[in-house]
Amino acid sequence: LTPTSSEEFEFAQAGLGKRHLTMLKDMNHDEIFELLQIEYPKMKGLTGGWLLYKATGGQGRRRLIMIPPDSNGYTGSLIRSVTGAGKSILYIVPLQHEFDLTPLPPDAIEFQRMPKAQCQTCKVSFPLQILALHVQESGFKKVFLYSVDDILDTISRRVDHEKQFHIQISRTNILERGLLQWQRQKKNLPTAALKVTFFGEAGVDTGALRKEFLTEMVAGIEDRFFEGTQNKKSPRYSLTDFDNGMYRTVGEILAVSLAQGGPAPTFFSPWSYYYLCNGQINPTTLNSDAVADVHLRGAVILHAVLRLQPMLEQLREGLQLYDLLSLLRQYPDICQPLLVPGEDFVMASICPQLSDKGSTRHQIELELINFLQDFLYEAEEGPHSITPARFLQWVTGQGHIPLLPSEKKDFAVTVKFNHDCNADFGIHNICYPVVSACAKRIVLPVRHIKSYDQFKSILLEAFYLGQEFNIV
Repeated sequence: LTPTSSEEFEFAQAGLGKRHLTMLKDMNHDEIFELLQIEYPKMKGLTGGWLLYKATGGQGRRRLIMIPPDSNGYTGSLIRSVTGAGKSILYIVPLQHEFDLTPLPPDAIEFQRMPKAQCQTCKVSFPLQILALHVQESGFKKVFLYSVDDILDTISRRVDHEKQFHIQISRTNILERGLLQWQRQKKNLPTAALKVTFFGEAGVDTGALRKEFLTEMVAGIEDRFFEGTQNKKSPRYSLTDFDNGMYRTVGEILAVSLAQGGPAPTFFSPWSYYYLCNGQINPTTLNSDAVADVHLRGAVILHAVLRLQPMLEQLREGLQLYDLLSLLRQYPDICQPLLVPGEDFVMASICPQLSDKGSTRHQIELELINFLQDFLYEAEEGPHSITPARFLQWVTGQGHIPLLPSEKKDFAVTVKFNHDCNADFGIHNICYPVVSACAKRIVLPVRHIKSYDQFKSILLEAFYLGQEFNIV
């Protein structure tokens, strides 16, 4: 059937919208294909053949019928004949592959020759052809986003839950295998709902496996593709990864993590985040933290940054999923906490169950909460094997606070205090915190903690020895 207005909008955004082409009668098949590739660059990778279709008569959505090519393929005279000298619309249909419908930025090469105008709602300049569909699709409704939750809600609603982007993987070398399987996926685009299966495991992905996979991938991506001071990182210079399209894949995975309940990649340096938003380098954001070598200064830093532009451009291509790049461009200040380090995210989720205010127990419990805050601060700042994210993974089963508003509203880490562990365990010299990941709860043994050093020692020992489920 002929495309709906929504489908036309999707094709136009992907650089596959309507074009008016001039074809001479004596043009052969190869010349026509070359002309189509110039107008539609995405056809350059089309190796499985294609055919032309036209719509039957009538109104509304109409059936498409194939135009059979001549023995020499499609020719200018054949096309002029079946279109009534250019009065009918033809549709290009690939035979063995699907077109990549990833939206292109308004400044893509496909749109360079088109006149542009600015949308008065979102303040982005679109080619006129796309602008008309953009306005029609939005129904003239003015939509303004005011918070991180608004951004996440917007991109999460753009996930295509009618389709699945299925990743089957082993737990061995998750990052490299995950990147490879991501790039090999041909059936659906990563705009579809991500479903993850681990080989040899019976678990059905209702969301937990997806979040676990995204948590491992985002952590691995930070270590593998980024470098710099802690939580202020920039892409690693790698022509091999660039040639393999890895940074585009990284961008897609980060976008999917934000839209489908994974962790936020809050490790970008301010200058690299500015580039993602604007496609330009802002010299005022450059300092010795801009590159991995902190001994570089001045013009040398600028040169080191300039060579990272190709990697950043590929990242921007990947971040076009769910039109996230457009949101970064429109709302850089609102989106910044999603990519740049900010507040103490673990302590923000702590919910202690304190005794009556003014009681001795209340004072002791507040002191333990202070110990916990100091411990997480040390883990954030120092070179420790336990990080706030790993602590949260231990207590709740996931290494990040849910991003999506629908999941975040009920998320809290409950901290309880056991003042009488002798009643539970008899006479003893030491006991450890008790963690319940399913209930997102940790119980601290008050009697055995008199100082911060004791708190730290007991908590670390419990963390390293308590990585398995021992009570179900």
